[in-house]
Amino acid sequence: MKNKRICILISIMIALIILVVGLWNRTISVNPEPVSSQNFEVEQENQKANLEISSEDNPKIQSHIVCIDPGHQQRADMKKEPIGPGATKKKPKVDGGTIGKYTNITEYQLNLDIALKLQTELESRGYTVVMTRTTNDVNISNSERAIMANEAGAEAFVRIHADGSDIQSVQGASTICQSPDNPYNGALYESSRRLSECVLEGVVASTGCKKRQILELDTMSGINWSQVPNTIIEVGYLTNKAEEAKLVTEDYQQLLAKGIADGIDKYFKENTTGE
Repeated sequence: MKNKRICILISIMIALIILVVGLWNRTISVNPEPVSSQNFEVEQENQKANLEISSEDNPKIQSHIVCIDPGHQQRADMKKEPIGPGATKKKPKVDGGTIGKYTNITEYQLNLDIALKLQTELESRGYTVVMTRTTNDVNISNSERAIMANEAGAEAFVRIHADGSDIQSVQGASTICQSPDNPYNGALYESSRRLSECVLEGVVASTGCKKRQILELDTMSGINWSQVPNTIIEVGYLTNKAEEAKLVTEDYQQLLAKGIADGIDKYFKENTTGE
């Protein structure tokens, strides 16, 4: 009888030992050794460094807002609006633009074709793009287009146009911005002038077209109402037979879009790095 009790006690003790060992192992598995605060801080620094390197290698991380205005529209609106905030002088809200002398392409359609390609090009580079219009059947005045850029928080307002002349031999690209004496936004002259220079240089480099000039005008509603750096790019002449033949092609329009985008890249790079 005594031996039987001893066997029972031994069995109970063994069972208790097994139970205690099992509980101990379980505690260790669910409570791993904590990471020291020093190691955690090092890991955070490594992640930050990796992010900074990625930002430098990938410009898409640094997004800028660009507003694109395809000039003109299908139906002109000849009712008048002030040429600038508080101005007494007025001019038509928006006209239909010129027409190709040889292909009969409308300027408003050409402007839209190029602008949509530019939108795609800029978005592929990481820009946020605001379009004043994406169809021809709209009625948006020049001042309203500038106000759209202002309200969107755009950092650049780029307006796409084409030129015309009574002299059929005239060809090439130009840009337009305000003068330093503009009473509505003269403080933006330096940035608008530099944006105009960069865009014109980009277009000439991409297409090989003739570089004409940068005009400074204070009579254009779309410029005067803008409260952000702005430029008008006149991509070429619809009254020059050879230039018009190129302007209507998809390939040349893509070169124009690339050139404008290259100019915008250069403008923002200079503003960011101070080069």
